[in-house]
Amino acid sequence: MDNFVKLPLSSRPELINCGLSEYSLQGREENQLPMLWCLHLYFYAVQVEVGGETHSIMPGSLTLIPPETRIVYHYSEKRHRHFFVHFAMTTGRQPRVSLPVCQHLPDARDELLDRLQNIQRIRTHNPLHAEIAFWSLLWDVAESAKFNTKAGSRETTFHKKVDEILDAGLPEAGSPRILADGLGMSMAHVNRKIKARHGLTTVQLIRKRRFERAYHLLLHSTMPIKLVAAECGISDLQEFNKSMRREYGKSPRLLRATQTENPAWMFHRQ
Repeated sequence: MDNFVKLPLSSRPELINCGLSEYSLQGREENQLPMLWCLHLYFYAVQVEVGGETHSIMPGSLTLIPPETRIVYHYSEKRHRHFFVHFAMTTGRQPRVSLPVCQHLPDARDELLDRLQNIQRIRTHNPLHAEIAFWSLLWDVAESAKFNTKAGSRETTFHKKVDEILDAGLPEAGSPRILADGLGMSMAHVNRKIKARHGLTTVQLIRKRRFERAYHLLLHSTMPIKLVAAECGISDLQEFNKSMRREYGKSPRLLRATQTENPAWMFHRQ
């Protein structure tokens, strides 16, 4: 299939099911939804075949797949977590909006998750409100796709690649040398570009992303704290505890406990 789909956005979508899925799979999985569209917001890296086309999914990728489309996942040994929405659209001759099958939106990932979780919550007591909120989200995704298509400059490509390498696995991409090698550039050149964009050195950016990732896992997963530290490339648990206190004013255990006591914190932008 083409890398774009035609979505009839002039009518309100009908929400069928939505939620956050977390599971462990390995190997190949194939599925196909009859009559339903499927939106996924991913928090892991995976290779996905959609209608015969292969897409490299990263944390922050958003896919939009039309009904009757064959989807094949090639899973690694890691845990897999994504938010899904199954929905139906009115068919006919109404105008359709062209959208990419896959967009990589790392900067919008947390905001999208926040909006999707809110849609899930309000759907339990006001389905119409939830469908209108999801309709608005789809229009925003369409506008984002238009902007991202126009902004395909070299600088944008560079920073997207930095995000992809860091998001794909901080334990592996946790040093300036590995990041520079992944970009095929010198460390000095990478550092200049990152400094100009973020106001941080490469080391500082990697450190920032590590703690953002740790904060997210503490609040939005049940992963043991020791594994959270390892997932973010920090092997010393004591050092991890001290670092999180410096960054967020609380130990990892207290950060997680606070989230449990105050559900409104869930999916808050970190």
